Formats: sequence, structure tokens, C-alpha cells
Amino acid sequence: MKTLPTFHHVISGPANAPWLTFIPGIGNDAEFWADQAVALSAHFRVLRFDPWGHGHSPAPPQDCQFADIRDGVVQLWDHLGIERCAVVGLGFGGSLALALGLDYPERVTRIAAFCCRPRQPDERREFWRGRCDAAQAQGINKLADVTVDRWLSVDFRASHPQVDSLLRRMMKNTSLEGYLAYVRAFIEMDFSARFPELRVPTLLVAAEHDHGGGPVADMQAMAARNPNTELQVIANVGHICNHEAPAAVEQLLHRFFQQ
Repeated sequence: MKTLPTFHHVISGPANAPWLTFIPGIGNDAEFWADQAVALSAHFRVLRFDPWGHGHSPAPPQDCQFADIRDGVVQLWDHLGIERCAVVGLGFGGSLALALGLDYPERVTRIAAFCCRPRQPDERREFWRGRCDAAQAQGINKLADVTVDRWLSVDFRASHPQVDSLLRRMMKNTSLEGYLAYVRAFIEMDFSARFPELRVPTLLVAAEHDHGGGPVADMQAMAARNPNTELQVIANVGHICNHEAPAAVEQLLHRFFQQ
């Protein structure tokens, strides 16, 4: 395994508690899971981090691949002396959580993967290539506004201005280099054939109105391929379900990780 840059990270919770890592998605940083970290920190030693090129983390390594991003998390665990850890992620972060369970099952105790897939369908790969083109042509600030407008409904943004502001700020604090590296890794990611081999107990969570990141039908199909998974669907929310329905997400996490 090659030596990779260390992610900027934040730790909370009791020093002797079991470890739990929250993984952010593309254009998100450690603050993405802040509310859930507070909710789980009573019972877990919680680790959050900024992806490379996001927030306070260094730039991604040259020719960054999906495997580098996966191994970067493992090297962070090694750096912190974490031998075994539960993992939570959403979107790209959810896919990364599943990949960690597949490739490092001796390190991962449980997985909660939200709104994700093991491979981007061809049309979604084209969508992400278009996002790369837009980021290079228009800049991250413009792309951030377009993206958050897609993530959240007009009514939700109006009634939850703090969430709207947080998501825009996180994405605007992402470098073009970091954004492109993660999107390109997302495009080339494909562990769909191996997904039935996952043996780590896994909670799959879909959002009823998420039509891009991990549609309900796709996550139902994933759950049907692996008996070590269970599927829950959160009603009346879109992709960013931990901000649209934080209480429901925290309830699911508490139940699953305290089994």
C-alpha cells in the first residue's frame, strides 16, 4: 500500500468507547455528519474527516484512484491506532463504506450505507462527466449553487436556511482539484460483481425521493443480493436525508449500532 496524505480529522466521544467513522460525500466535509456525531458520541468514539481537497485536508495524491481513497481511510485508522471500526457514509461516502467492508472485513465491524450504489450506471457516469466539465468551465462556486439547488427543495431551503448555508459553504470550500479527483474516482468505481461477497453486517438506507444517488429500487436490488444486509427506506425525503430527516437517521443508527 503506498503512503497517502493524512486527512484532516475530528474526534469526539469517550476514549474507551468503540470506534465509529462517518464518511462524507463529494463536496462535503467533516461537518456533514456533525449532528449525527453529537448524537452517537455518548456511546462511540467518533471519527470524522475532510476528504482530500475538501475543507482542511491536503490535496489528493496524483492520479487519485478509488482504491487510494479507500486505503486513505485505512491509513488514517492506522495513524490513530484504530484496529476495528463501524462505518457510516452517504452517497460516495456510502459506496466507500461498502468497499471498506469488502476489502478490509477484519477492520470493519458494521456498516450503515445511505443512498448509494456499488457502481454508477452508465447514464450517471455521463452525468458526473458533465459535472466535471461544468466545474472546470464555471468554477466550484457556481457548481455549488446548482448542486445544492438540486439537493434541496425550494420549500426546504426556505424553512432550513442553516442547512442550505452549510451545504453551500462545504462545497465552496472544496478545491477544483479535490472535486475532480473524487468525481473521477466515483466514475471508475465498480464493485457490483463482488457485492454479494460482503460479510459485514450492513444497514442499507434509501430515501424515497432520491432518484440519483441510490434510488429505492436499486437499493432494494442490492439488499436482495446479499443476506448480510437489511434495507430501510426513509419516506418523504431526498438524497441528503441526514439533513432532511435527522431524527429518523439518528434513530436508525442508534438501533443498528447498538445491536
